[in-house]
Amino acid sequence: MNKVALIIFALAASATLFAAPDAVQDLVNQGVQFHEQGQYDEAIAKYKQAEKKAPKNALVKYEMAFSYHAKHELDKALTYAKAATKLDTKGLNENLYSLMGTIYDEKGMPDSAIATYRKGFEKEPNSYNIPYNATITYMRQNNADSSYAWVKRSINNSRTHEGSYYYAGFIASQMGKWPAFYAYTMYSTFITKKGEIIRDNLSRLYGKTKYLVIKKDNAIERNNPNVKQTGNDSTVNNEFLLSIQTSLVTDSIGPRKYYDTDSTSAQQTEFLIHILDKCIKLIAFTDEIDDPIQRFYQGLIRERLTEAFIYSICEPIDRPTFAQWLIKNRSEQARLYQWFNREWLML
Repeated sequence: MNKVALIIFALAASATLFAAPDAVQDLVNQGVQFHEQGQYDEAIAKYKQAEKKAPKNALVKYEMAFSYHAKHELDKALTYAKAATKLDTKGLNENLYSLMGTIYDEKGMPDSAIATYRKGFEKEPNSYNIPYNATITYMRQNNADSSYAWVKRSINNSRTHEGSYYYAGFIASQMGKWPAFYAYTMYSTFITKKGEIIRDNLSRLYGKTKYLVIKKDNAIERNNPNVKQTGNDSTVNNEFLLSIQTSLVTDSIGPRKYYDTDSTSAQQTEFLIHILDKCIKLIAFTDEIDDPIQRFYQGLIRERLTEAFIYSICEPIDRPTFAQWLIKNRSEQARLYQWFNREWLML
């Protein structure tokens, strides 16, 4: 859980999105420019000038709270954020309630943070940022069930918010929700441009899969991962694990079994490409996943893009292997991205 503090919330001080009288808006715009340059005191000075001209302008108070938060002056930030909620916050609710909840969280008041997120989500049910922030708060409380429920709300509202899919995969792995773990972790790897997320995801995909079956003295020792499995999830997960374990036991490359210890990046790539292909086929039709991500994998199968998808996400493990594949399949990779951008994201 050490990584939770690294990604808290994604807010934008997009003052120009909200209407205000020209003089007030000009001051807000100047303040935003100062804020973006890290000159928070100068930004706050501009906002205070704007506040004198428009004392009931919610945007001015939000921007003030945003800059005070950046200065780590949490009490002042909270005062202005709470003042903003009492005014006309149309067009501002997602950022405002995300900020206020984060302030409560950083002040060590998780119950107030969650109450704030709930209120904000009632006002903005299509928000992905508010439930994402609630996910972080619950993760800090080691409440996997609630964090998973909130991250599902986030990913249901966005197909490109990489942080939400990253944490969805992470939480699923902690809960033993294996179809969801593979589904979200692969997708997160595909949509992110952050090297640290890609490396972490690939390491987790490889390590978790290798953990499922271990070869010991030419016998198969099936492990029971120390994870929470209850109710219907237990049945689904056990079937999923059994399918993977069976494939690992029966499949081989020459004399080397897939579950043998791999030592080279090429072998690791080979291992993941093989097993992720099988996982995608299982994920696409499992009853355990009940959000649009399942249709993504069904689309990959329907469009015959599974191989291009897997090679694309496994590229960082062994780029020479990917390069060899790309020489023969460049058109397939182009077709993958075309389908993703023009059809999947537009659905």
